[in-house]
Amino acid sequence: MLSAPDFLEKQIVVITSDQVKDLMLRNDNLLIKGNDKITNQISCFKIFCIFIVGEYTISSKLIDRLTKYQICLFCLGYNLKPKVMIGNSLQGNYLLRQKQYGELPELQIAQKLIHNKVENQLALLQEIREKSDSFKENLLRIKEILPKIVQTQHDDSLRGLEGNASKLFFASYFEEMKRYKRMPRTRNDIINFLMDIGYSFLYNFIEANLCLYGFDVYKGVYHKLFYERKSLACDLVEPFRCIIDKKIRKMHNLGQINEKDFKFKNGEYTIERDKQKPYIQHFLSALLEQKMQIFAYIKDYYRYCMNPEKPF
Repeated sequence: MLSAPDFLEKQIVVITSDQVKDLMLRNDNLLIKGNDKITNQISCFKIFCIFIVGEYTISSKLIDRLTKYQICLFCLGYNLKPKVMIGNSLQGNYLLRQKQYGELPELQIAQKLIHNKVENQLALLQEIREKSDSFKENLLRIKEILPKIVQTQHDDSLRGLEGNASKLFFASYFEEMKRYKRMPRTRNDIINFLMDIGYSFLYNFIEANLCLYGFDVYKGVYHKLFYERKSLACDLVEPFRCIIDKKIRKMHNLGQINEKDFKFKNGEYTIERDKQKPYIQHFLSALLEQKMQIFAYIKDYYRYCMNPEKPF
């Protein structure tokens, strides 16, 4: 398992198939080639995960070598939707998986995750100086919801409180952008589209961290078992959605979102392939700024799962 000092040195590598023609390993280094020239060289010991955007052919030998270095590989389409993950997880940690399926207080853990999420939403709202009357009212209502989270007796009640808090949060935090409703996976406006992209990168990063310990990512506590849904990854994303929310608001305030970079097709927004890079960089830089907090949170969760007397 990675220690915190080792994880601190880890990097995220993004490769677009339009710019990269070949990947190869030489002397424990990943070589990235474009137009018959080496454009980048990175030590495999410093790579945590690789994102490949677009269509790309990769050999089984390279996959085997990346697995040896415990590097997770994520393949995304040109529309930045995740396709597949190839990575080395600690599959043999059967003790952890036994606890996941039989011994954990799921409602209590779910309350903790959602409480952390709403706390972070409140922190973002309180950072804003100029507040309208409706903003202040929503802020008070979220504060009233927060203590009720740990008092819930059922999953449905918890989901109801979480949904209400999120609705109030989005209405206030993105008030200046004339956007009042979060609609997951619809991509019916540019902000929803950017949120889906940012959350996808966050989700993949969380999943790669969970694989370090051998979690069964399909067994969640808040998101229940559902066919092919990695429910635990969905659970651990919740407290960290604020990273993407804050970055999108900052990008808007700095004029870094250009409507001309996007097009509306078949009922949803997409982004031009030659315009993707800066948006990807914005989201990944936000994740890297908080990577140690994410690492520590998941590490504490692992320790709690193995020994409930440990703090989480």
